[in-house]
Amino acid sequence: MTVSRVIADPKRLGRLAAFVGPARSDLVLDFGTGVMASAFARRVDKVIALAWELRRSRPDSVLLEPADPHELPFPDDSFDVVACGPSFHHLTSPRIVLREVARVLRPGGRTAIEDIIASEQSVRARYQDRLERLRDRSHPGYLRLSQIIAYAGEVSLTVRRVQVQDLPREFNEWLIGGRSSPGRIEHIRRLMVGAVMADLSGLRIRLVDDAVLFTQQLAWLIAEKPG
Repeated sequence: MTVSRVIADPKRLGRLAAFVGPARSDLVLDFGTGVMASAFARRVDKVIALAWELRRSRPDSVLLEPADPHELPFPDDSFDVVACGPSFHHLTSPRIVLREVARVLRPGGRTAIEDIIASEQSVRARYQDRLERLRDRSHPGYLRLSQIIAYAGEVSLTVRRVQVQDLPREFNEWLIGGRSSPGRIEHIRRLMVGAVMADLSGLRIRLVDDAVLFTQQLAWLIAEKPG
């Protein structure tokens, strides 16, 4: 699958790894698409990744163990850090995955989640997801930050740090990885241009020359398993 350069930006992912601040000896699990594995590999001696996409290219310290994150094949209390890049909303059941994350984390261990989040305003959230599903029919819907925090609490993970930041996007870059026909792409563009004045989506859509620019919200969340 082709991934946008914005989503796979190694500098941002490196900042997230620094935000977590693992010790060199920490054992890290990447249960997402693998984009976090390389970032953590620069800071720890060993990372285990589930993503089959990494089979062709990965640092020597990243071990590949393809598996379903809903049924992690690891003993209880195995990892110091369990991380997921911006694909958390694609999980079939984030609740079940977080239960598994809590199980395999050692006491005092942390989970680090990065994801694009939905607006807390339901009308804007629905508009955002409408645009995303026109781009890619497999889009399951973004989660609100409040949902992710609630899911963590349900499995007794204590949220320690949250940071929300702007993620600038450009229309053509955003289309990468989607499955839209030319006609559908033009329809999406018209919807975006039509939403500029009222900001129906909360994406701060704007026109700069011929380019359609907008801004998504990206959340970093760190939650800890009680020691």
